[in-house]
Amino acid sequence: MASRLLKRAGAIALGASIALTTAALPASATAIEILPIPRHDPDFAKFHEEGIEVKMSGHKDKDNWLGANLIALKVKEDGKTTGVKAYCVELPTPLENGTPLTEVPWGEHPNSGTKFKENADKINWILQNSYPVKDASVLSEATGKSVSKREAIAATQAAIWHFSDGADLDTTKDRDRQTNEDVKAVYAYLIGEKNVGIKEQPAPSLAITPKTQSGKPGDLIGPFEVSTTAGAVVLKADLPQGVTLVDAAGATLKTAAKGDASASADTKFEKVFVKVPEGAKDGQVSFSLQADAKLNSGRLFVSSDKNKKTQSLVVALPSQVTVKAEATASWKAEQVTTPPTTTSVSTSPSAPAPSSSNPSTPESSTPETSVSPVPVAEKDELASTGASIFVPLLIGLGLLGAGAAAMIVMRRRKTA
Repeated sequence: MASRLLKRAGAIALGASIALTTAALPASATAIEILPIPRHDPDFAKFHEEGIEVKMSGHKDKDNWLGANLIALKVKEDGKTTGVKAYCVELPTPLENGTPLTEVPWGEHPNSGTKFKENADKINWILQNSYPVKDASVLSEATGKSVSKREAIAATQAAIWHFSDGADLDTTKDRDRQTNEDVKAVYAYLIGEKNVGIKEQPAPSLAITPKTQSGKPGDLIGPFEVSTTAGAVVLKADLPQGVTLVDAAGATLKTAAKGDASASADTKFEKVFVKVPEGAKDGQVSFSLQADAKLNSGRLFVSSDKNKKTQSLVVALPSQVTVKAEATASWKAEQVTTPPTTTSVSTSPSAPAPSSSNPSTPESSTPETSVSPVPVAEKDELASTGASIFVPLLIGLGLLGAGAAAMIVMRRRKTA
């Protein structure tokens, strides 16, 4: 009967942990593939739980018995396969094997005729307050009945259909009167005044911004801003020698090696800086954050292709999921440009080196004459070049005067 239900039923509420590795599910959820587990598969017995067939009035299949079971499915996501238990949350879209799914907010349910959008909080309340989240004994206490697992499953599925499709429980196929009463009692409790709804919870997330930054040795490269719904994270990196990861206060952050699967999440911070020592060679380092975040009930998964119809899925059980994010820092020493050195070359002629010995000066028969230097006018802007003509002129005048004086003396002697 499970296969029949899959062909008739619409969306399904997942009932087990799904490993999610995206940083922000609504924006970039990894496509997943949902496959029914066939009866001959060894995993079928692990996840399939038999309920009781019911008749629901107020919908297209009101005259048919519907198998209200926890359906065994396989979820293939991110290279992993997980077995889950599921409830239908919408009639009558069939499950199309191989169609990828993406998480969207409740208001973006693709079926325009569904009542899911207006009643999603009511369905979410049922998922968190009935089987398998709550044991059948909890429902027994709430209703005053002795409720079995089979009865709890049938009542829960019928209550979900009530809010997703406006259908009402008519009766069960079980001929036992007490069973019929138990199922109806749990059904009435789940759709009654106690059901105040539970609003949509934020998707598990972990993000680092920006993804890359650069700097130079001796500086703090950052900040890398960290945001997450997780309580704590694991910081992993294979750090070069001398390089450390620090927080905004400069305190060194606990860092595990990237391949360390046993590292525990015990750190919470909002900013990460990469501290590179002075003189370090050019390089880079990538670091990752990993956390176990809570995937709350009621997460809605729909077909990634709007032109391809398939069942929309809703997470039924809160579960721990893994979220990851990664960033990279690089550093490079500044290139110092040295200006070229210029040499000043003197164009002035070099003065001759002084002689080590003074040459002898021949004695002159010419009487010594005192020569006064000729003053140069301060405003004379012309340079004096070559030999001076005044010196020989004065010498000549002196000799001429001496000769004239000698002639006068000789004449006086003759006349005497």
